[in-house]
Amino acid sequence: QQRVAVARALARDPAVLLLDEPFSAVDQVTRSRLHRELAELRRDLSMPILLVTHDLNEAMMLADRVTVLQRGRSLQTGTPEIVSRKPATVTVARLVGHRNLFEARVAAHEPAAGRTWLEWAGRRLEIAHDPARQVGETVAWLVPQAAVLLHRRDRPSLGERENPVDGRVVAMTRLGEQVELVLDVEGAGPLSAGIGLHAARRNGVAVGVAVRVSLLADSIHLMPPAS
Repeated sequence: QQRVAVARALARDPAVLLLDEPFSAVDQVTRSRLHRELAELRRDLSMPILLVTHDLNEAMMLADRVTVLQRGRSLQTGTPEIVSRKPATVTVARLVGHRNLFEARVAAHEPAAGRTWLEWAGRRLEIAHDPARQVGETVAWLVPQAAVLLHRRDRPSLGERENPVDGRVVAMTRLGEQVELVLDVEGAGPLSAGIGLHAARRNGVAVGVAVRVSLLADSIHLMPPAS
């Protein structure tokens, strides 16, 4: 039905193709196939396509530019990568699926080292140099789940020395061959991480177990604090 509807729309030679939640009523396998077909169609067509969706992955996969809307108001427009990695506000960050959202204070700048330091829940975090922020300023910040790295139990690597954070596993959810962890970090609340199922088993990760993770400095993004 979705293919027929698109074909009928294209037969009219429209100036713009509008797709309003076109994949919401199909199963996951069919949806994945239609995503691939639409991506191919998009490359072949010279007309703009306006896709309305509540599926973040769908938007990131298919769009050249994304606009985040809330109650009919545009909050941010940009490439999928920019909107996902560098949301303008905490509200946008939540709408595009970020869960690791915190507040901290800017502690220091080290321009020569290309680093800015934050004070967060009694810890110091290094991030990429952000000269627009004033020392002493309160900021909101995020770190994507993919940038929270589990330390190997017996052989920590050089990269694992970056922003180490200790926590206790309070929840585990298996998503295929991936596992989503929720850690309770003292003084900071929950921190989410995604790791491979094999890595979780190899490192003895289970609910109640204490683990150490690293937050990749260059993946931490600052925003104005939530009002």
